[in-house]
Amino acid sequence: MNVRHYRDLFLFAAKAGALEGYIYERPKTELLTNWIDNISNMYQGLPDRIKKEINEVYAPVLRRILQYGDNVLDDLLKEKLKRMLSLATGT
Repeated sequence: MNVRHYRDLFLFAAKAGALEGYIYERPKTELLTNWIDNISNMYQGLPDRIKKEINEVYAPVLRRILQYGDNVLDDLLKEKLKRMLSLATGT
């Protein structure tokens, strides 16, 4: 797959996952911990070459989650997301 295909696949999966998350009823915010941990673990399990090719679209997704999730994310989740963003941006 070329770089464009990885980006398109990532964006498709992100949007499908966002729709699923939007319609799935969650009674407590704590469940987000598992969701965020799963995303982090899946990302870390990707080959480095794929990470490099999706980071350009993955990092902005994480930034938007941090920006718009203020009302549902506790401090622990925000810190986890910031660490994930740091890995994706290399900072």
